[in-house]
Amino acid sequence: MERKGETFLLTEISASEWKKIEPINYTALLITSPFCATCSLAEKMVEEAMNIERQTDIYKLNLQLAPEFAREHKIQSVPMLLLFYRQTPVGRLSPIKNPANILHFLAAYNNH
Repeated sequence: MERKGETFLLTEISASEWKKIEPINYTALLITSPFCATCSLAEKMVEEAMNIERQTDIYKLNLQLAPEFAREHKIQSVPMLLLFYRQTPVGRLSPIKNPANILHFLAAYNNH
């Protein structure tokens, strides 16, 4: 995640970079495609949610560059927000409707 002033922005990572991350708690991946208009909107909504909920690190993954990741996680549509506890997938959010929808999804897991 990048900070721009006090605003958090999504950082795009590759599937191989994702495998190297060793989160202690919850981490999320916004799965997108560069040719998806809805993905651009979802990215803005996720960034807005990130500026409210700062417990969960969220990264962006371009699915076009990660076909093996797509097969492994059975991703059939974008945008999708995948939530992991450490490296284990625990939830997926699709469709992404609004920042409140994202916050509710993350809170359902982070409050356990």
